[in-house]
Amino acid sequence: MKYKTLDKIHTEAMQDPEYRSAYEEELALERLQETLQGWRVEAGLTSAQVAERMGIKPPTVSRMEKNATKMSYQTLLRYARACGVNFRLQQI
Repeated sequence: MKYKTLDKIHTEAMQDPEYRSAYEEELALERLQETLQGWRVEAGLTSAQVAERMGIKPPTVSRMEKNATKMSYQTLLRYARACGVNFRLQQI
């Protein structure tokens, strides 16, 4: 019996629009999480320092980084400013 590789299974599954949509959504979430953490690390800040600058508790920063898609735009702006980042959203 010949087995399929994970790459082959993924390539075949990407033909399904529902699978593709869910996969792309998950990739976007991962990119946003990496971006937030990258801003903080690049600024040389701990999550506690970002929390202090935002006027919130440190566990809240950790939750925001893990659940980045649940942040409001205003919260995202506050987080960015706490890290010394200016950003602009653009449609791709």
